Amino acid sequence: MLETIFGNKTAQLIFLRLYRENEISAGQLAKDFGIGIAAFQNQLEKFENAGLLVSRKIGPVRLFSFNPQSSYVDSIRNLVKVEYDKLGPKGIDYIFSRRMRPRKRGKKILELEK
Repeated sequence: MLETIFGNKTAQLIFLRLYRENEISAGQLAKDFGIGIAAFQNQLEKFENAGLLVSRKIGPVRLFSFNPQSSYVDSIRNLVKVEYDKLGPKGIDYIFSRRMRPRKRGKKILELEK
């Protein structure tokens, strides 16, 4: 559902991770999902430019979190909570597991239910 509302899968992954972890970086998202870092950087910057997210730098890492000053954040969190509650164990494992090694060649990628 979030993918449809926000227009792409990276946006869905960003909001689900932010809902649970409070702070994220584009590099960690790219590493965990095997998606190019540019896709996450672009989406995070769009959300920051829209005022939904804020960022801070710790060394070379830029961490993003929900903007507490935004009047839209509570509504977005409520929307994300509904999606998070519907994920189920397989979906939660996919969104929140940390990949430690490359995916085995030919292994199917788990698709989230819509």
